[in-house]
Amino acid sequence: MGTQTVPRKLPFSYKLKKTVVSIALLALGVTFVKVSNKDKELQEELEDWKENLVFSLGVLPNGPAITLKHIGGRIKYLGRGYKEDPELKILFKNVDSAFLPFTGQMGSHTAFVQHRALLHGNVVDGIKANRAMNIVQKYLLPKIVLNYTFKRPPKYTFRQLMLKLNVYMTMGLGIALNATK
Repeated sequence: MGTQTVPRKLPFSYKLKKTVVSIALLALGVTFVKVSNKDKELQEELEDWKENLVFSLGVLPNGPAITLKHIGGRIKYLGRGYKEDPELKILFKNVDSAFLPFTGQMGSHTAFVQHRALLHGNVVDGIKANRAMNIVQKYLLPKIVLNYTFKRPPKYTFRQLMLKLNVYMTMGLGIALNATK
């Protein structure tokens, strides 16, 4: 005789956290593309990346995820979920573990140290991706959050401040245009 499992109703707080993480991942993907096209620091970081590297950021076991691809020194957003069989995955163990870094309560380096995130793929590529994400977060997160999550808060040139303003002004449109990918 087989046992039946009764589907458990998920609490509202879990659904809310999952929605916030999903939107934050989408915002990170959109910002990654914009910053890779305009920021010299990120472009220099991407010079060492393997061409056509496909990498994903996601949440286990079946949480939200995005996939990005390195093409010609730039990043292309491929969409939500795992596309093109990514060779590098940075996966958070659960929604609670992902919620902290994606809401600026913790840096991504701290999430790795506290074993909240896993890396599937080449460790060197994972370190490069994490460094690139830190550069992107510099444009995505407000200064008060960066002061808390970074050991040394970033300093901005005038050009970088203008790019950060541009990211903030176009974020809503970028999310709307890429939400269905």
